[in-house]
Amino acid sequence: MAYELNGSTQYFTTATTPVTTEPLTIALWFNSDSTTANQRLVSIYADASNYYDLGARGCDAGDPVSLIIYADGSADILASTSGYSSNTWHHAAAVFTSSTNRTVYLDGGSSATSTQSRTLSQVPLGISIGRLGASGVQYFDGRMAEGGIWDAALTAAEVASLAKGMTCDKVRPQNLVFYAPLVRDLIDY
Repeated sequence: MAYELNGSTQYFTTATTPVTTEPLTIALWFNSDSTTANQRLVSIYADASNYYDLGARGCDAGDPVSLIIYADGSADILASTSGYSSNTWHHAAAVFTSSTNRTVYLDGGSSATSTQSRTLSQVPLGISIGRLGASGVQYFDGRMAEGGIWDAALTAAEVASLAKGMTCDKVRPQNLVFYAPLVRDLIDY
């Protein structure tokens, strides 16, 4: 079943990360209880000034999903072209192809791309699911399922297949370095 997080204290973290630089892809299903909060889905972080991030930005107009690369006080923030709804399952993905090519997706489409040059100055040390890095802020309120991290940049077609229900272990499995194989609801099982 999906993981349920309370939006204030619950999250998952690792002290290590299997991926430290581009290319990389983060993808997962989420069902948020809020469209008014700035919530983090997955962060791969070195510290509070250097991280890759996939979030649900209910605090922004249109409630987009965001991809952020934050490096030494400067951020490149991308927002999906459409927004998510509360109490509805959505698929989010962030593809970091290189230091000058990143794309965010909501439900396999609604993509936005950046070619702004941005590189982390420190090597990521951990993964945080359900909050921003090690900061203890921007907790996720709702359910998460079927999350994966790849040490490769998935194509738009691969992201679309995940959004249609393909499990992470069936999309470029040789590059899948983190996998939380969870079903969203019993009907998915």
